[in-house]
Amino acid sequence: MDKTTTLNGKSFLHYQLKADLLCLGERIRGGIFRPCLEVFTYTGLAGALKSRFPHPYRSIHAVGRFRHKSRHILVFSPRDRGREVSAVPLEIEYLADVEADLYVQLNDFTATWPDHFTLRLGAMKSKGFGECRVDKIGEVKPGEPKYGKLAVRLPDDPVVLEALGVMEVKAPVYGYLFRPDRGGTGHYELGLFENSIVKADPILLKE
Repeated sequence: MDKTTTLNGKSFLHYQLKADLLCLGERIRGGIFRPCLEVFTYTGLAGALKSRFPHPYRSIHAVGRFRHKSRHILVFSPRDRGREVSAVPLEIEYLADVEADLYVQLNDFTATWPDHFTLRLGAMKSKGFGECRVDKIGEVKPGEPKYGKLAVRLPDDPVVLEALGVMEVKAPVYGYLFRPDRGGTGHYELGLFENSIVKADPILLKE
């Protein structure tokens, strides 16, 4: 049993996340244009945090919301080392000068995390993307649930929705989220996308 949640009720650790370059594209096979998401996915954040703070038996529930970002396009030509030639150029969207709010469910595991740490998030990490600086702001209690449009992408999983304070799904917008597994593999699962009408904690909703 989680002693922190039992004693204090459900709370979230509030962090500021900053990144110079961030590429949040879903995995796409084929095609020469790779779009970048403008919302955070639960699976991407939770997967990155699990890699940063590995624990075999503890779940991590986290969501994020952008404060500031600018959108750009990078032309990238992967090189075939065997033939010493470049492949067809790819256009990859990315975000620059990123500032965001990161909320992590507080429990006796996440309470032990440092106030400042780095996090590797998203795609193109070998090219210098995804290096995030995370600084703790404080602790926040859940707000009064209200109806609104979802501002993040969440798995359609009752355990996750309850942990993050989603009380009701009134008008879902469904899609599929990629969830990383061990060994660099992963699978797709049904998710609630942004603009779904839900009754939830205000930190999950569009303003």
